[in-house]
Amino acid sequence: MQAPVVGEWPEPPSLSYLVHWALRREQFCAPGLCPDAPEEKHERCDHCPLNRLDAAQLTDTGQLLRRALHLRSALAMGIRIGLDEIDADEFFAMQVVEQVRDAHDRERIRQQSFDAIRGPAWCRQ
Repeated sequence: MQAPVVGEWPEPPSLSYLVHWALRREQFCAPGLCPDAPEEKHERCDHCPLNRLDAAQLTDTGQLLRRALHLRSALAMGIRIGLDEIDADEFFAMQVVEQVRDAHDRERIRQQSFDAIRGPAWCRQ
């Protein structure tokens, strides 16, 4: 999935879309490199996709994602939570987070393997 450009942000973004791009925030924008960003303080431009990602955290889907992440954290800390204490939509969101995170991890491993085979950039010239 390529980083969305202006006008390509889905309305409303799906849960998997939010998780996908939350894991890849650094691919969205580099405020100091964006030609449209204000020059002072390395701020974001008006149409920065990071603004949309941040705003999406306040939507119903974003709040569901936040609850799912909090539940995952609690479980990882060893807090006992029964399945009957988790709403169906929160459980579904936790599954989506796992699936998207697993795909992200596989993507990173493939990229690292590819980079290791190609060698450092200075060797490829």
